Amino acid sequence: MVTTQLNPAQLNVLSLMAYIDTEQEQQELQDILLQFYRKKTDSLLLQFQKEHDITQDTLEEWANQHERTPYGNR
Repeated sequence: MVTTQLNPAQLNVLSLMAYIDTEQEQQELQDILLQFYRKKTDSLLLQFQKEHDITQDTLEEWANQHERTPYGNR
């Protein structure tokens, strides 16, 4: 059995969980955490797009590509 040690951030979140009394509060905290990670993900994606010169036109071009695997004769 593998054991995992929690890092300080994880321990902090766990200690805050002691103040959660209802499912609604749990859902609110989950929503806040999801919003935090969505914002972080969006920021990383924009940074990646800038670093690799990916424009909206590039994304639309990729979305409209039709790449199919040729199967040949069977």
